[in-house]
Amino acid sequence: MNDNDFELIKLTKNGDLTAFDSLMQKYEKLVYKISYGFGRSKENALDISQEVFLKVFQKINKLRDDRLFKSWIIKITYNEGVDWVKKNRHLQTHASIDNETDFLIQAPSNEDEFLAKEHKSELIKSLYNLNTRYRLAVVLRYFEDMPIKEIAQTLQCSEGVVKNMLFRSLRKLKTSLQLQNSQR
Repeated sequence: MNDNDFELIKLTKNGDLTAFDSLMQKYEKLVYKISYGFGRSKENALDISQEVFLKVFQKINKLRDDRLFKSWIIKITYNEGVDWVKKNRHLQTHASIDNETDFLIQAPSNEDEFLAKEHKSELIKSLYNLNTRYRLAVVLRYFEDMPIKEIAQTLQCSEGVVKNMLFRSLRKLKTSLQLQNSQR
């Protein structure tokens, strides 16, 4: 976190909506990625993200250590995602995965790009089969380059547990991708 973040958090705590808007813009992609893992559609992810930023604004004065803002917003996102899943169990989000990964896959300009995007789609589908905490650990580590120590703080567990979750997740992803490739 840079000095600008500390200033934005301080201003937001004092009610500055412009500063809060800047914080939202900085963290919206991270919140959206995590939210998408729960909602599995663009609309659901946006709904979850909106709830996250509402909670962040309402509770930012309770944040004791501004250096932990990123971990704090990830925890809020995780909790909102879990709550959303509980409230919306009746929705069949799994059935829409094929259609919803389309926003990640553009029309290919050549065969190599097409294969790369197809593999990315398969990876994303395999990620959805992971346990929620495992998926979050993978996203934070490999998509957000977050250090294991920060992931452990965010998930409120030891670094050893995070390493174990990542190891197991990667093993499951590898098995899932091999199975998908053998079915072609």
